[in-house]
Amino acid sequence: MKKKLVASIVLLTGLVSFIYFWNKYAYAGEENYFSSNTKPENGLQIGIIGDSWVVRQNLDSLLQKKLLDQGIHSEIYSSGNPGAKTKRIYENLFKEESEEFSSKKVIEKKPDYCIIIAGVNDAATYVGPDFYTHHMLMIITTLLHYNIKPVVVSLPEFGAEENFKNKNILSSLSNRSAELVLNGGNQFKIPNYRNALLTELKHDGLDKKVAIMNFDEVSSDYDKDRSLYADPLHLNKQGYQKFSEFLAKGIINLENIK
Repeated sequence: MKKKLVASIVLLTGLVSFIYFWNKYAYAGEENYFSSNTKPENGLQIGIIGDSWVVRQNLDSLLQKKLLDQGIHSEIYSSGNPGAKTKRIYENLFKEESEEFSSKKVIEKKPDYCIIIAGVNDAATYVGPDFYTHHMLMIITTLLHYNIKPVVVSLPEFGAEENFKNKNILSSLSNRSAELVLNGGNQFKIPNYRNALLTELKHDGLDKKVAIMNFDEVSSDYDKDRSLYADPLHLNKQGYQKFSEFLAKGIINLENIK
């Protein structure tokens, strides 16, 4: 009886662990494109999709104001999902507009550009550059299918080590296990994620169709720029001022080379 109980506990633990790791590391299935007959509005139209970085500090309004300060009128459509990794951000593009965190409306608006702010949660949960790159490419190809120019903000600098110290034991073990399996025990660094995406974009012939904005222009070192951060994972008000100026400058540069 005792042996059966122990075996049952081991089996249940193994099953729960399998489900946990499957949900965390499994790639998204490719969604079917939906038909969209809407025509783009006149004037500069900008979409923003991503994680909590999109919804904090009213980024859409900040960007709109920064552009207006330069005499550029724009309409901005944003959709952010706090805590989302790139997998969920991709899936949100196909959710019905009535569903929570749907970003389908951004595609329906047919903006000139769609800014993608993603990857912090991928890096913070140690899913690895391959996971990040795979889903970023799915997001990018979806936008290109609808004739929307993808504008990728390179994976933002953040306090990866500080965030790790704040995790509970289960999360810490999960993350260290991921590094052991995916990277031979070595820690993934932000440049690993950035370089993996750039390599695949070039390999797939998409590098000329995608605009990359280098986040290092906002912050290249979390430790040196702590005054820009509210916590290890997010910018503060001052950080968002600089971030929105950076985005506005990038959009203006794109408009100038049309």
